[in-house]
Amino acid sequence: MRSVMNLKPLDNFPVVRSSSVEEVRQAFASVYARPTLIPTHGVENFSARMNMCELRNVALGYNTFGAAVELDFPATDFLCQLFPICGAGEIAFGRTSIALTPDAGAVISSGTPHKRTISPDYEHLTIRLDPRALVRKLAAMTGASIGEPLRINPQQTLMHPAAKMLQHYVPLLAATLSSTTSPFPDWWVTQIEQLLMTLFLCGHRHNYSHLLEQEVPESAPLQVRQAEEYIAANAQRAITLEELAAVSGVSVFSLFGAFRRHRGYSPLEFAKRLRSRSRGGH
Repeated sequence: MRSVMNLKPLDNFPVVRSSSVEEVRQAFASVYARPTLIPTHGVENFSARMNMCELRNVALGYNTFGAAVELDFPATDFLCQLFPICGAGEIAFGRTSIALTPDAGAVISSGTPHKRTISPDYEHLTIRLDPRALVRKLAAMTGASIGEPLRINPQQTLMHPAAKMLQHYVPLLAATLSSTTSPFPDWWVTQIEQLLMTLFLCGHRHNYSHLLEQEVPESAPLQVRQAEEYIAANAQRAITLEELAAVSGVSVFSLFGAFRRHRGYSPLEFAKRLRSRSRGGH
């Protein structure tokens, strides 16, 4: 039996445990992309551990190699954010290099090849996001048509409150998932993914950041009532931001602002009140 002291984040969702470089490369290919992987001081101490919990549009992962390694990744269809836990490294996008430390990670956009060089004691958590789901979320939040691919600034910054929240929340989510097993309730997955994607979009600079920062038009009370009626009709399940934007015909930011002005609470708080009343028999 493994000692509790040897447990790592998400160990209950293993992908690979191996000292074989080729086996680890194949494991990467199954969940992300097949890299060139070179232990820089030989394979004597190479002992990789990779875990990943896949939800619906988001996956949370953990990696360590036990040795200094160089990785060269091709472009992928995913977006990914690295959250270093310990050790140090560097990630390079062409001529641009970013340090990887517990205080500074990096964001990898879809379609972007990159290289990583990491120390023997390096470990990190990752979130892998489906760009199609992010685009749907962004369109719902802004009410805009999203044409160009979403490109995130690779340099992680904690200047925005949403980025700080994401930095603190991901380890907490990993700890929660590490003590449970799937399958997870659909409503829980929906809420977790909405939170992660919203924090990711708001917390990082990208080619659509201006849409999230601009003034939004006021929603009419009619649109608020439409959203309330839809929430009431679907009160026993999790409702996505995309659904509220579609039924009200306005952006989520505009709708949330109108709820605050005309009701004094958010659509999500309204849904919680309905569920509480239902459980209480009112």
